[in-house]
Amino acid sequence: MTRVIFLGGLGEIGRNMLAVEHNDEILVIDCGLSFPNEEMLGVDLVLPDFSYITERADQCVGVLLTHGHEDHVGALAWFLPKVDVEVFGTPLTLGIARRRLEEHGVKARFVDIAAPGRRQIGPFKCRFLAVSHSIPDAIAPVIDTPDGRILYTGDFKIDESPIDGRHTDIEGFAEVAREGVDLMLGDSTNAETPGRTPSESIVGNTLRNIFASADQRVIVACFASNLHRIQQVCEIAEEFDRRVAFIGRSMINNFEVGRELGHLKLKDRTVLPIEEIDHQPPSKTVLVCTGSQGEPLSALSLIAAGDHKFVHATKGDTVILSASAIPGNESAVHRVINSLYKAGAAVYSAETSEVHVSGHAASDELREMLILVRPKHFVPVHGEFRHLALHKKIAESVGIGERDITVVEDGDVLELTSGGVRRDGRVTAGMVLVDGLGVGDIGPTVLRDRRVLAEDGFLMCVVTIDSQSGEILAGPDLISRGFVHMDESREWLDEAADRVHDALERLEGEHVTDWQMLKKTCRRALGEFVWHSLRRRPMILPVIMEI
Repeated sequence: MTRVIFLGGLGEIGRNMLAVEHNDEILVIDCGLSFPNEEMLGVDLVLPDFSYITERADQCVGVLLTHGHEDHVGALAWFLPKVDVEVFGTPLTLGIARRRLEEHGVKARFVDIAAPGRRQIGPFKCRFLAVSHSIPDAIAPVIDTPDGRILYTGDFKIDESPIDGRHTDIEGFAEVAREGVDLMLGDSTNAETPGRTPSESIVGNTLRNIFASADQRVIVACFASNLHRIQQVCEIAEEFDRRVAFIGRSMINNFEVGRELGHLKLKDRTVLPIEEIDHQPPSKTVLVCTGSQGEPLSALSLIAAGDHKFVHATKGDTVILSASAIPGNESAVHRVINSLYKAGAAVYSAETSEVHVSGHAASDELREMLILVRPKHFVPVHGEFRHLALHKKIAESVGIGERDITVVEDGDVLELTSGGVRRDGRVTAGMVLVDGLGVGDIGPTVLRDRRVLAEDGFLMCVVTIDSQSGEILAGPDLISRGFVHMDESREWLDEAADRVHDALERLEGEHVTDWQMLKKTCRRALGEFVWHSLRRRPMILPVIMEI
């Protein structure tokens, strides 16, 4: 019996992870992370809950990576210390993963694969097809199991003129289709985008025109992993006799890996150490940096705020945000753009210019892939629920029956038996939050408390009582943070303290000394007064000291 277990990437963008299990052997495909949304206050990263795998670590035969984006490889640093297995991927994918793991002090056993290529991993016969994406060396794995063939498209688009000449292997997909595909898992990210995703090459034309009109320094912000975009920027910089400096740890790491493996080609003279930026005329420089998503401590945010060590945004700069905002990051991106305009820079973004194209197939390409593969059963993956639902509609429009399409969520399990597919229960899955060095110690209760503190502040009530009689010896003293100003609201605070004192006196008359009852009474009396007088609900923290 073969099962496909979905551990992340369903109903969301990012955190992609699934596993193929045959009998007692498990192949993990991708191990990605996502970034926190606005409600995850203080959270740094979001990981899949891969406890299903870690509890069966001795059964895992390997991790197969489809490409080097963080949402597909970023969680390896937390997974591999628990599951010591080989990691399979193309050279660039492993190069990027290696750098990330080195930062965390994690060692891994890497195994290079090629596309096209084949590899036996445990009981699974794997074939790898090349696909175009916004990062080089991306693959679509085909996994032959004793119970049927699985095709996983990974992230892809059908680019007719890719920058590196590496096309999506349509012939390879067609050959696999002729042999028969029992289960196809398809990228749904751009299912709601009509038509076709434009070729990466059109961005080069737009960038070239912007460079031609730039009199001073050019700053380009993009994803550090988008080596196709970085290559185009470097080529255009050389055309205009400009030197290029790279800013941001991940940008520098990926540049070095990409150049080492031949994915970035530029003259040695073109590279300008950031420390020497002031020694070069602004009209002869280009900065390539991180921060296209408005991250607070990213290079572009620091440049826009005037806080970067080497570079400040100035009048006459030309700034290109060569990426689209991930849902939820729009306000942060706009904040950075506003700061750049205030500094006098000219700003080009995906909202105003063709400075970015997606790496994911739009609806027409998804339709073409489904027609080409003609799977017996189809599962849309990678995307929020609306993306999955729309991809399902696309599949129905090309003749795949509704009974042969399954929309799944994180934790769902599908069983593949003799080419047939059916649901087979659920496993533990969900989000594991990373906050500083803490992993998994932040849950819904902590996040709820953080939201209350952020929205309404807290009110602490300190009371000292006699442990024998329950007599109030001192207080109540109220301390406010993020709720009301202590000096400006003294009369209100005194009245609130009186209400608590009256409630506690009633308990004193009954000789109640139970600590929990005192806290409950304090919280209820104060909460009712705050709501009736101010219509607010701060977090109330009673502190009872007994003598």
